[in-house]
Amino acid sequence: MKETPTDIGIKELLKELSPSIAREAIKSSGAEKGLEGTTFSLVVEVSGEKYSYLVRDGKEFEITQGDLESPLVRVKIERKNLEKMIATKSLDMLLGIQSDLNKQKYNALKGMRGSFTAELTNDDGSVTTIEMILNNAMEPKTTFKMKTSDSISLVKRRPIRSTCSCPGP
Repeated sequence: MKETPTDIGIKELLKELSPSIAREAIKSSGAEKGLEGTTFSLVVEVSGEKYSYLVRDGKEFEITQGDLESPLVRVKIERKNLEKMIATKSLDMLLGIQSDLNKQKYNALKGMRGSFTAELTNDDGSVTTIEMILNNAMEPKTTFKMKTSDSISLVKRRPIRSTCSCPGP
């Protein structure tokens, strides 16, 4: 994934850099061909300001400022949290949604309903909250709590070092 500048603005990140990363990743992974006949829709909502993405056939990207009626995925995040993610270079979870798209994941997303909240604990102890709503369904709902560094490892498919001490049988 491209290195994200720490001084990039939210609008530039969401309207230019994120789609650029997604285009490049889909093309370089060869997923473009498998996505023919699909339309992936995403809305990223930053403190109520909405950015919409339509990706047709894995190659045609339409990015607009505004909402979509019924996106496959809706992401909600507070501006201060996104600004912190930019400053600390921890955007992998957010940018991975589009850039890791292939036919199998598209089909899985189409069939999923519900929402989840990711509560990511930063190195400084603060918590970044990201809410994702799949196919306009709020239920079932769950919350994932993890370190921001672990979420980055998940997106990058790296092993996570567990610090959990679980009682044995």
